[in-house]
Amino acid sequence: MPFMYDLARAVTSNGSAGTASTHLWGATVANQDACAIYAFYAASRFGTAGGGQFRLNHNTGTTASGGTTQTASPKNLRGSPAAQSVWKNDATAITAGGTLVQRQSVGFAQTGGTGGWAALIPQDAYAMMPNATNPVDVEFTSVASSASVTFDLTVSIGEGI
Repeated sequence: MPFMYDLARAVTSNGSAGTASTHLWGATVANQDACAIYAFYAASRFGTAGGGQFRLNHNTGTTASGGTTQTASPKNLRGSPAAQSVWKNDATAITAGGTLVQRQSVGFAQTGGTGGWAALIPQDAYAMMPNATNPVDVEFTSVASSASVTFDLTVSIGEGI
């Protein structure tokens, strides 16, 4: 049974409508457990009607770079070890990875409401193998019909799958 963690933060979509931005990327490290994405959500609070998409991409090319380190928070505060995977958010600029493959996309209403995806069974989760291989990283991006849409993102991960 994996140890479960989450990553959450408030973000803003690209300053140009219809343009993708990377908000979060993560990878496994050498000689550590595999990691899986079990769920991800977007909840907007913007004032202009329209739609957005929050996307999970895996990367098979050059790894992403940049960003600010974000530590995954354990869901079980009494017994989980520190997360082993590495995550970076867009508090500082992120350069997207070389070969992104869109795996999942969820819609959200810009004026409010949550869009999300969750694995129906554990085997439905998106797995990342140890040593930053297969894929080298995963990246979460957004595209919105308006510029600079504010929303909260949440990603649930498990380690030791």
